[in-house]
Amino acid sequence: MPARVQRLPVLRELYREESSGKLYRVVHAENGSPEVVLCYIFGSRLVLRFISLTVFCVLSAREYAGEDGFTRLKQERDPYSVLQRSVRGTAGSDRQSTVNWQRIFPLVSDPRLFYRALRGGSGRTRILQEIADDCGVTIQRIRKLFREYLQRGMNEAAVASELWRCGRRVQPPRYQLGEDAGITVVSRQFKKRPGRKPSDERAHAARTDALERLFEQCVDIYLTSKVGPWTLEVSDEQREEIRKFAKAARFPSTRKPRCRPKGSSPPKRKRWHSPGRRGGPRTRVTWQDLTDYLNYVCRCTHEVRDGTGQIVDLELAPFGLITPRQLTNYYQTRVPPEARKRRLMGERQYLRQGRPIKGHALQHSLGPGQEYLIDATIADVYLVLSYDRTVVVGRPTVYLAMDVWSRMIVGFYVTFDPPSFEGVALMLENIATPKDEFCARFGIKIEWKDWPCEYLPKSGFFADRGNDFMKTAAWQSVNRVLGIPISNAKAGDPTLRALIERRFGIVPAYFQRATFGVVEADATTRGAPHYAWDATHTMSEFTRKLIRAVLRHNRTPIGRKGAIIEMATAGFADTPLNRWNWGLDNRTGSLWKHSLDEIRRATWPVESATPSKQGLHWRGLYFTSPHIQSKHVHMFGKHAKDAVQIQFNPNSPSQILVPGDLHWEYAQLAGSNKVTPDEGTLMEWEVVRTMDRHNARKDHQALQPQRIMDLLNNSEESRAAKRDQKEALRQSGIAHPRQARHRGSAASGQSGPAQPFGNFQQGRSRDDKRSDEEPAVDHDSRPDRDAEDSIAARMSKNIRNIIDGA
Repeated sequence: MPARVQRLPVLRELYREESSGKLYRVVHAENGSPEVVLCYIFGSRLVLRFISLTVFCVLSAREYAGEDGFTRLKQERDPYSVLQRSVRGTAGSDRQSTVNWQRIFPLVSDPRLFYRALRGGSGRTRILQEIADDCGVTIQRIRKLFREYLQRGMNEAAVASELWRCGRRVQPPRYQLGEDAGITVVSRQFKKRPGRKPSDERAHAARTDALERLFEQCVDIYLTSKVGPWTLEVSDEQREEIRKFAKAARFPSTRKPRCRPKGSSPPKRKRWHSPGRRGGPRTRVTWQDLTDYLNYVCRCTHEVRDGTGQIVDLELAPFGLITPRQLTNYYQTRVPPEARKRRLMGERQYLRQGRPIKGHALQHSLGPGQEYLIDATIADVYLVLSYDRTVVVGRPTVYLAMDVWSRMIVGFYVTFDPPSFEGVALMLENIATPKDEFCARFGIKIEWKDWPCEYLPKSGFFADRGNDFMKTAAWQSVNRVLGIPISNAKAGDPTLRALIERRFGIVPAYFQRATFGVVEADATTRGAPHYAWDATHTMSEFTRKLIRAVLRHNRTPIGRKGAIIEMATAGFADTPLNRWNWGLDNRTGSLWKHSLDEIRRATWPVESATPSKQGLHWRGLYFTSPHIQSKHVHMFGKHAKDAVQIQFNPNSPSQILVPGDLHWEYAQLAGSNKVTPDEGTLMEWEVVRTMDRHNARKDHQALQPQRIMDLLNNSEESRAAKRDQKEALRQSGIAHPRQARHRGSAASGQSGPAQPFGNFQQGRSRDDKRSDEEPAVDHDSRPDRDAEDSIAARMSKNIRNIIDGA
């Protein structure tokens, strides 16, 4: 069996001694050399071990089981490797690192001289002294550089400068791993006030541990903006320390213990409650307030109060002065920059602008359709009514949807309604609509490849917790029918919001310079112009300008950062359109294709309509469809007015969805409508209806005096006619006009009216009832009975002929 080949040590390798656990580095292992030199990598003293090459090969072999063996470690375990080194970013430390390498390079570049320095003794001292004399430094500096060179990897980075750690109270570790690589706190002991001589000749307070503890409490009050009970607990030890520089200190703000009877339980400590004020900038405590309070705590020698408890006289000791500079210096050297920045900017502004950027929007996006951003804003422009340009409707709401990976605007929608789910529904419909058809509605002719966006994202939408994106029931329906989820950002988290918000500034800038009625930033200030008076554009005209701006944005380069390398080498500019097309061909996009009918069925809002003979009535309009003509027009009986559930287009009043027998169908405006909304939006139609009701109400109220006059005049004329009639009856000697009727019938020789027949029954009056009580007259004995029967027969025959002819 062939003998096992022993592995020789390599320069700079790291070994762990099993008996002690110490780490050693191979600093000398040349071919032909009989020994191996190891250097202990930690400590402030240079520790070298010279071991025979044969012995070291035995001790470092894998099969060796002795306690004095050595185990070779991987390069990743080296605490001084490139990955484990602390970052040095100052220009001064970089210059000093270069100087250190120039000083040690003559020693480490000469192998003979380097080996002589490893042997130690007077020879090493003589070599290091010569190098120190050539460089103009002390031998201690060269000894330190030589030791660090051997311990930290034997390269240029091993002698890098540590000036980035100089002067810090909290010293960061030199390296992330190691026995002595921990965070250390360096505290200075002041014997007198540091710095230059103050302009105030009074004795200032010296920095002590007791004073620093008071500083910590004041800094805590300053950072939290909570004005507490203004009492600082000072222990007996702290009092003695303070009295060393302020012997007459009385500590008036410290709670004094009260004497209580023996055996009694200690009283419950009352909790301090905040006064309830908001922590605005004007309520925050200042450094001067805190400094004055510290001087009151430490230097108060005399205090007089009146009967109400108010302080009327106060004296301070003429020594131990505490200045705001002392307190602010403590604040700047003790409090981390992040906490100071939060205190300066405020929590809200810090989260928006001051927080560190930890990533980028594209780091989790793989390709087109991975995630869509969707948001709504109120446009900075006033629009007029399409039916009448003299009526200003208001500022529209603009919805934008953008693909995160390509920055492509995949759809938008404009409405007069405030942000609501109805606008989101039409936004989803616009995303799935072929854009060449959408642009053709507004007179803009493009090809499909100019705006190839008609897909919905498989991963869903990302929104900003708006009320239109928090409708749980509505979005559950979208998720159930279309399989598209939505996720909202956490409250107070601006993640990804800047991408879509920036588009609300980029896109309108393309057409606002040529638009009237644009709202400027001073709209709410006093004396600013009334921008609504300048409005001239209708909804369709504004949408047309927005389409041109979106098409321009999709072809404009994004910027100089973040360009895809493959696109740049292939000659493609970093535009949203090129990123979208290139991503669909080369990246894994997640896109779904849905029909408009599916999206409308899942998103259009639901209302009720009323059946009538003119069609299905909804919001002052009549609609018809085959199902409506067969089912809802001829409804009668107790179910004649039952409401019918429909789905309507939130933008256009000319189209609704009606449930049919087996499926839903579209219903169009019926011909029974006297007036149709034409191409106006639903909001504009409601505005017109509201104006019509307002005009009718106004004229109805204006006609009220005329109605009252007519009522009074008619009533007066009726009473006058009644009075004249009574006077005429009195002069005639009769009590009622019917007596005059009977008198006239007797004079003409008629015995009474003809008898009624069929359904044409005539009601009998009271006189007829009274006549029934009189003795009956034998009409058959009258001579003209035959004539009356013939007249009745002829009238009955004529009426039957008229009815049959009809």
